[in-house]
Amino acid sequence: MNNIIEVKTKVYYLKMLSRPSIFDSSIEQDSKLFKLDKPVDINDYLFYYKTIGEKYNWFDRLSLDDSELYKTINSDKSEIYIYSIFDKIAGFAEFIRGSKYIEILYFGLLPDFLGKGLGKDFLSKVINRAWNDSPQWVQLNTCELDHPNALPTYKKLGFELDRIEIENRKTINSSC
Repeated sequence: MNNIIEVKTKVYYLKMLSRPSIFDSSIEQDSKLFKLDKPVDINDYLFYYKTIGEKYNWFDRLSLDDSELYKTINSDKSEIYIYSIFDKIAGFAEFIRGSKYIEILYFGLLPDFLGKGLGKDFLSKVINRAWNDSPQWVQLNTCELDHPNALPTYKKLGFELDRIEIENRKTINSSC
């Protein structure tokens, strides 16, 4: 049986200090990013969170009970976005608003949409949406447990490395 363990993991904290120029995307006309109306249903949220995050060890939200999760994702500081391509839901992003910044807390494509060249378009839309409210900066982090293209893609689209830390992160121990 699989169990969750903590492992020391390299975590990359990234920042973007100014809005980038508009990104070119060959499928831009067929893709959309839209914000979910509140209250966000926890079952819908958990579907996206688990389906996308399972492979990348997203466990933080799973440790919250339903009441805590509902309050967290429906707070004034939280925004949940859905990415669609050809009117099919393809991805999910979650923002947390700070007083001076916006953090892209979660970002990912559903498994059926991985490897199809959609990441740049999706991330471009997420970044542009984050800058629409004129924060002083946009931030996110990724780690060694994430998709191998995450860090290079974030850097390619304008994020700069702020710092690297070694942290304990949860993962599944499949050897048990």
